[in-house]
Amino acid sequence: MSQRIKNVDEEMLINLQVNVSLKSFYNHNGFYQGQIKHAKEEFKDEIMKHLTNKLSDIYRMEQFLYSVDFVNYEVDSNGL
Repeated sequence: MSQRIKNVDEEMLINLQVNVSLKSFYNHNGFYQGQIKHAKEEFKDEIMKHLTNKLSDIYRMEQFLYSVDFVNYEVDSNGL
């Protein structure tokens, strides 16, 4: 019988470039003058950290390859 799990301990660097489209802002109390400009600047400063934190995780039993049934992997984007 063949081995059902093959452990592979290999790191690889993957450069990921994405386009982010800012669509709208919502604020329960409305907007004061200059708030949208400030929010756009804050968005530019914070979006990479926000997406990096969402990307960093341990992924188990993912099914997106055709060559094997499942893959387990970890993404550490703290170095970005």
